[in-house]
Amino acid sequence: MNRLAGKIAIVTGGTRGIGLAIVQGFLTEGARVVFSGTSEASLARARGALPAGAESEGVVADLRDPANGARILERASARFGGIDILVNNAGTLSRSNEWQTTPEDWDLVMGVNLRTVFFLSRDAARMMKERGGGSIVNVASVAGQIGGIAGSPAYSAAKAGVLGLTKSLARRFAPLQIRVNAISPADIETDITAGFPPEIRARLVAMTPLGRFGAAGEVVGAALYFAADESSFVTGQTLAVNGGLFMS
Repeated sequence: MNRLAGKIAIVTGGTRGIGLAIVQGFLTEGARVVFSGTSEASLARARGALPAGAESEGVVADLRDPANGARILERASARFGGIDILVNNAGTLSRSNEWQTTPEDWDLVMGVNLRTVFFLSRDAARMMKERGGGSIVNVASVAGQIGGIAGSPAYSAAKAGVLGLTKSLARRFAPLQIRVNAISPADIETDITAGFPPEIRARLVAMTPLGRFGAAGEVVGAALYFAADESSFVTGQTLAVNGGLFMS
């Protein structure tokens, strides 16, 4: 308990699935948390899943518009006084295959999953350096490591880009004492994966040595580790939470 006491965190896409689980875990460990969602309705549902009296605030921010990232940072600064931790979790999944993907599909997936991660991280780093450092945690995907099965080529490419960006920013932000790491989950039981066709789910489970999809809560420990001071000498790393689906 209290591994994040006194810390201020932002979690994008924090209203459901992995993002909501991370928000809950951070609050339990003593952080104050600003989280984003795409609508007031999604924020209201998330608030209902948080502990009573939790020091948290939801912000409507559709990250398809990169300008909205700045609004999240401004809210964290106004409400809590700054930022120590950023979790870039928001993303969008396209299942258009290589023949169906349009330029618009490609740009949307790249924009939400990769472009936003860079610009939000850069803006957050400007604030973190005023507090003497911080931690950025990027939620990537095993699709970026194996090429993907359920998602589109654009999704795999974007998540591979997140892994490369993590290393690049880790080197550049290190002099500011800002650590940048990534989590790379495989398939996690969420409302998104619940919609996978049965044959795709069966194929993915068969490929996974542990023989199942993960739970959102099983990703939280990795996020806590990278966010907390116990990982103070760790940067530029990717922690796989994938049941053995990909072993590097």
